[in-house]
Amino acid sequence: MAVEWLYANGSSWISFDTACQATIELMWTRGGLSNWMNCQYFEGPIYVDTTDMVILYGSFMYTIVRRFY
Repeated sequence: MAVEWLYANGSSWISFDTACQATIELMWTRGGLSNWMNCQYFEGPIYVDTTDMVILYGSFMYTIVRRFY
């Protein structure tokens, strides 16, 4: 079963780019880690927290979800 990572942007759910998908999934499978990373859809680095299921970008916080499809 395939896994997809998404973040909430207003009332929409946006999928991360392929490289971010792989990095976030790796953090998740290693026990819910957190780290800074670059993603295609953000102009600067984002902080991804797979324990609290959020990303931080500048002064904004976005909820993230992991779904099977």
